[in-house]
Parts: sequence; C-alpha cells; structure tokens
Amino acid sequence: MQTDTVYHPAATREFKDFGFMQAYMSFKPHLEAGRRRFGPLITIDDGTLSPGAKGFGLHPHQDVEVVTFMVDGEVSHIDPVVPVHNGTVKAKGLQVISAGTGILHNEVNNSRTMPMRALQIWFEPQFEGLAPAYSSKELETADHTNRFQLVLSPDGAEGSLVVQQEVRLSYGKMDRHGVLSFNPHSPDRSLYIFMIEGEATVTGLPLGKGDGLGLLRSGNLEITVSAEAELLIFDLPASEIS
Repeated sequence: MQTDTVYHPAATREFKDFGFMQAYMSFKPHLEAGRRRFGPLITIDDGTLSPGAKGFGLHPHQDVEVVTFMVDGEVSHIDPVVPVHNGTVKAKGLQVISAGTGILHNEVNNSRTMPMRALQIWFEPQFEGLAPAYSSKELETADHTNRFQLVLSPDGAEGSLVVQQEVRLSYGKMDRHGVLSFNPHSPDRSLYIFMIEGEATVTGLPLGKGDGLGLLRSGNLEITVSAEAELLIFDLPASEIS
C-alpha cells in the first residue's frame, strides 16, 4: 500500500548550460530536500548535446554505477585505458559503467549535424572497490512498445544489463492510449517514475515530459498512458526521500 509520495515537476529541476550541453538535473547532493537522492538513485541528468559536442573531456569516476540511456542521436564512449570499452550507443540504447576502483572516460556526440539527448543516471553501488566493468545494449522496438521492458537489474534477468545495486529499471514507449500495470519486484519496494516524453497518470497525478514521481513502498500500479508516452520506472529497495 502506498504510504508516501514525492512529486517532481519538470520545471523544478535545476538547469545548467555548459555551452556544449544543456542539462536538467533531477537529483544532486546540493539540491533542496527531496531532490538529493531516492534510495540508491543519486542522479538523473536529462541532457542535450550540441552537434559535434566533445563532452567534458577525459574525466574520472569511482565507486558509482553510471548508466546512460540514449533518447535521441548517438553517443561515442571513449576509454583510453581499456580501449575494448570504446563504442557507440544509438537511440533507445543503454550503456552501463561500473566505475568501481576507478575509470577514465569521455562521452561525445557522434554526429556533427544532429543534437543528441541522453539521460545519465547514477546509482550508489552496493559495495565499494569493485572491479570496473562496462556493458551496452541496443533495445529492440518490439520489446518495449506498449509494454515495460526490464533493461537493468542486479542479476541480468530477462536479458537486462547488470548493475551493481539492487535496482531494476524498466522502459516503455507507447503508440496508443491505454492502461498498463506495473508490479514491483517485491511488496516493500519503492518506485520512481520519470517521464521522457508524453503524458501519463499515476495514482491520480498527471505527469508530463520531465516530471518525476516517487512512491515509497508503492505496491502494484495502474498507469494510464498517452499515445506518445515514453517513460522509465525505477524499482528500488525500500527507500527514504532525502
């Protein structure tokens, strides 16, 4: 049974213009209470990179799970230390980096003529000091059209990519109006819904592009979606809002 909720309208996100990238930030440690984290979910950055943007340059990460979900365009991942990790992720593709003991990388727009939009999502890992790891996957349209596809999990269930935390991430893209059910992994789980595009209604609340909704110990959900709805559902351990 739902015991608490947190509603994050898109307009209340922090906006930053980096020149090469414009980003809307849903969670950061310096933000106001209720936007610092949601359990192990510590970042959702919704960023658009200009054509040919070279990113931040080579920079390090350590002890964080870095997930990139490509909305539009293509991103090139550059790792000078482990070149086998270099590659390109296209729209509706997913990339996971377990930074562990430390990685050095950069991500750039692979197109000189088109912008790219990506969600960068960070999770706190279950353990520090893990060996770095990298994986990526292009999603098949049929697997997430008018349904939710599990794309990230701690155990690789249903062909999902592995993340070093007890989180399960599902993605859906709709081409018709309807009602979808979502059942969390267990009754005590908390859910966070992020709207990429379109509209939905959850527990009576209308959601639009960029809106977020956190549900503590939510139970099963019925989600009314528009024909253009595109959304992520984070299925998380019992969480507190901070």
